[in-house]
Amino acid sequence: MTDLVPTAATAAAIPAPARPNRVSGQEGGAVDIRVLGPLEVVGADGHPCALGTHKQRMLLSILVLAEGWPVPAETLIDRIWGDTPPAEALAALQVYVSNLRRALEPGRRPRARSRLLTFGPAGYRLAVDPRQLDATQFLDLVAEAEQAADPAAVERAATRALRLWRGEPYADLAGQEYLTAALAHLTEARERVRELRVSAVIGQNRHHEVVGELEALTHEHPLRERLWALRALALYRCGRQGEALDALRTARRILTDELGIDPCDELRDLERDILRQAPHLRPDRTRPAPTREGASGRVMVGRRKELAALDHLLDQVSAGQPGFALITGEPGIGKTRLAEEMAVRARERGHEVAIARCPAAARTPDFWAWTHLLRQLIHATPPLPAQADPEETEFRMYESTARLLAATTSERPMLVILDDLHWADPSSLRLLSHLAQTFTDGRVAIVGTARDCTTPARALTDTFEALARRRALRLPLTGLTLPELAHLAPADTPEDDLRSLHDRTGGNPFFATELIDHRATGSARAVPPGLRDVVLSRISRLPRPTADLLRLAATTGGEFDLALVARVAGLSLSTALDRLEPAMAAALITERSPEHFGFAHTVVQETLTEGMSSLRRARLNAEIAQSTSTRKNTITSNGTTLAHHPAVPTMNIPRAATHRPDLVSRHHCRRPGGRA
Repeated sequence: MTDLVPTAATAAAIPAPARPNRVSGQEGGAVDIRVLGPLEVVGADGHPCALGTHKQRMLLSILVLAEGWPVPAETLIDRIWGDTPPAEALAALQVYVSNLRRALEPGRRPRARSRLLTFGPAGYRLAVDPRQLDATQFLDLVAEAEQAADPAAVERAATRALRLWRGEPYADLAGQEYLTAALAHLTEARERVRELRVSAVIGQNRHHEVVGELEALTHEHPLRERLWALRALALYRCGRQGEALDALRTARRILTDELGIDPCDELRDLERDILRQAPHLRPDRTRPAPTREGASGRVMVGRRKELAALDHLLDQVSAGQPGFALITGEPGIGKTRLAEEMAVRARERGHEVAIARCPAAARTPDFWAWTHLLRQLIHATPPLPAQADPEETEFRMYESTARLLAATTSERPMLVILDDLHWADPSSLRLLSHLAQTFTDGRVAIVGTARDCTTPARALTDTFEALARRRALRLPLTGLTLPELAHLAPADTPEDDLRSLHDRTGGNPFFATELIDHRATGSARAVPPGLRDVVLSRISRLPRPTADLLRLAATTGGEFDLALVARVAGLSLSTALDRLEPAMAAALITERSPEHFGFAHTVVQETLTEGMSSLRRARLNAEIAQSTSTRKNTITSNGTTLAHHPAVPTMNIPRAATHRPDLVSRHHCRRPGGRA
């Protein structure tokens, strides 16, 4: 692991990390409990306590995780022995408790009541304030770093936090399932504070100090976009523009290959600014590098009505009425950007803001999004007692979260943003549904973003229904208008080029920005490599038969007659429809009329055909021409498109003149050397 301690010039100004507060026993003895490394209890004499066997250490760790709440004996037995506890499990548990009491309170008189490890009707309890643990002290320092405005203060708090780590948390108990959520939370907090520290160093114009460190961090955590942004910024400020752009291209490729997602606004904006050598990137500026929330600092393009509606929602929250909003749209349409702009406006009003982005992972811990949010807002997870019944535990999480939100907003209003709800774990979605149904006290605005899905998961549809019943503000985003799109392009862009850009992208801001940036460095018509990678990644997640059918359809143009495509593919119309369903669910195509479909964006169709060899295209064109010739006496409502396909032979003019004279006129006028 890369050393995260600042240079000698600044290290002297950073105080050594304070030891965790003491936990006192009956005889005035005290212990330190440390979990940021192997589980360790240090006595008043400064020597580690003998914690005994592996199972005794498991018992102690379970009680530490409970954060002062009692844990029933049956829960302890279940977590220590799993599905196969011995017949004498309860007796063995009592022995472990007795041994731990002696280790933690060596001066306690025989038969005297333990003040550290107690027992009551609800179970066993470790009488330790969570703030007296090294893990909680670490999280407090993380919060201090996140809230500090001065880069030097951020660096000091972050460095102190990182010095508390002695290794992986609970390292001697690795592999225990009950530790999963706690490990994930602590690890995520460590990565956040590492990002904060290097960002603060860059913000103090010491970018050269962290270039090597950021290279190691991006190698260690290749999916953390913020690290790539910081690496590129540091390289650029060191005068290494080419390497900075190469780092951003590498980040884009990894994100599309591994997760199939688009880079965040910060990466896209940074790449554009580096290409343009934007003045605000110069190292003589003293402010810290921007954070992800409101990261770009760029003027918001369009979305005036949506922003007005969100401003009104913030007004309602300020007046004491909680509110909900849902921002939906296709990938790249600007959902996250709109939510970030709302966050900027909320902060300007003095609101507390917390943002959680749901990761596109196959499985995340239960309540991952809400745990992340609550740590930001109140620097504590709802302290819930362990329960044997999972449903009861989940309900207690609902109620505790609602109470904590209401209590926290007594000081000032709050904005909570849940980004990418389509990837949220079911528990987080159910909690959001519960709040939508029951939350009435508290100055909180809860805003979610989600992709358009034709067949969303059940938990997501249930959440949408709960939000609809709550009359949540619903903001479905569509493409930018041509005048709005013009604000993204250079001022001297010809109007014809702007119209072409709008036609190719449908006003999708991400697609448009990629094409605009690519035009400055490459062909104006070719699909940019980054955009092509994103489209191909989305196509790669489709079933193979669906992707093959899309490639065939792409050779007919931006719109296609499914009956024709099915005939060429040797499929029944019903089978072809079934194969198109996943592409519709992925928002790659849309139904324009019965049996007629079109690609959502021209760049999708262009990407599919651009990747074909000329031989492949020629063969498909020949198959389409042959299929069309067998039905040349039938003119469909899509006849114009077919007539102008390069592979389609001359239509049957006499028969067409009887049934569709309008098609004959248009077709005849466009034929080279056409005769009256």
